[in-house]
Amino acid sequence: MYKLAKLTILGGILCPLVVASAIASTAQAQPSQSPLAEPNVQLKVQRTSGSCPQTVGLWWLTLPYEGGAEHTVIADTRAFADTTKLVPSKNQHFVEFVSPLRNNYATCVGRTQGQEYPFYIVQFKNKQAYFRVDLQKIPVPDTLISYKTVTTSRPYVRWAIAD
Repeated sequence: MYKLAKLTILGGILCPLVVASAIASTAQAQPSQSPLAEPNVQLKVQRTSGSCPQTVGLWWLTLPYEGGAEHTVIADTRAFADTTKLVPSKNQHFVEFVSPLRNNYATCVGRTQGQEYPFYIVQFKNKQAYFRVDLQKIPVPDTLISYKTVTTSRPYVRWAIAD
């Protein structure tokens, strides 16, 4: 009985270590196959003047639930700017972030605003990029920005919509 208890304790300690080691070695041996390693939405930049990026990438995730959905969007501003700041506001239907453009895009004047995603807008002017989420452009009255912050120098917004 003593040997069985000792074996069980030893197995309880070693088993998680073996599993963790196997997971770690597998994770290191294979490159990331994450479907979201790259932004899954590309907004085309309509250039007015200057040197502009061709697109702005968004990571956009949707979690549907009965009667609505929760959306998370992260703008890939790191492609043209090093820092981003949240513009303070109490508005629960509109949020804006500002990012100083890198020198190679400082002359950019233009904007994104597609027919498909009119509520995601990036405007380039005055050596800055302005990323906006404007839920007022959605023809459903029950929308709400539930969380907004800057993460890894990128705009991060969580918002919800209900039918």
